[in-house]
Amino acid sequence: MVGAAADAVVPDSEIRIVEASSPQELADAVGLFRGYAAELGWDLSGGGRFAEEIANPPGPYALPTGALLVAYIRDEPVGVLGVQAVPVEPRVPGTGAESAAELKRLFVRGDCRRLGVGEALMCHAETVARRLGYESVVLTTSPHMMPLAQGLYERLGYRTTTPYRDDIHVPDIRWLKVDL
Repeated sequence: MVGAAADAVVPDSEIRIVEASSPQELADAVGLFRGYAAELGWDLSGGGRFAEEIANPPGPYALPTGALLVAYIRDEPVGVLGVQAVPVEPRVPGTGAESAAELKRLFVRGDCRRLGVGEALMCHAETVARRLGYESVVLTTSPHMMPLAQGLYERLGYRTTTPYRDDIHVPDIRWLKVDL
């Protein structure tokens, strides 16, 4: 089992990030997504956008406009992050959303937090976004639901931006962006 003392950082060489494509990598991503949903108390039995993502990976994170990233430590799946184009229908005009990659569903297993996995996933996602031709990366986050991620986003240079889609109605949502 992977895990370490609080605040220990795993060397970058021990964290392996893949763009999930094999049946096993996609299954690992789904397993991590289920952990994400469970941690947030989300019931996926009623369907919805996230349930569809889990049922049909890589879903909106497929090439040529995205990637589904899975982090491994010693061949054990420990984190996941989706990169996608901001969906066309809910885009807010004039926000730059048409040239932005959107990060979704950053999740690191509880026993692997504060080891550098989230940062490794974020940095890899930015590399993927550049390769796919995006000019910036955007994300939404909730300080209440994901308190540890807030410091990571700020440390990586993400700053508050205007809402770039009109279909997310969560209290206290933060809209963040970094230019590439």
